[in-house]
Amino acid sequence: MTEDLSGLTDRQLHARRQRLAAAVEQIELTLPGSLVHQGRRCSSSGCRCRRGELHGPYLYLALYSGGRSRKLYVPAASEAIVTEHVGVTQRNQATLEEISRVNVELLRRRALG
Repeated sequence: MTEDLSGLTDRQLHARRQRLAAAVEQIELTLPGSLVHQGRRCSSSGCRCRRGELHGPYLYLALYSGGRSRKLYVPAASEAIVTEHVGVTQRNQATLEEISRVNVELLRRRALG
């Protein structure tokens, strides 16, 4: 549940926005998308995956860009770093959404600055 900002003073809102902006993490680590584990079939006709026993699961980064969705394979050796980068991005997005909420409240009050 999000806090009702209408009970805060303009000064408190400005201070809150400043604290939130300082909490934005390493922008250079931004990696948008979601991590998805998925099993795969291979091209061998006699393989167990043709009977439903899929290979994997493998890790993919699900992306939406340019009006289309796609998945990018994440090698096992890169899993930890990709997971951290996606986590940084998600935390930053939540922080930016909160900053936006503060800015909307300040604009509503005509105190945006």
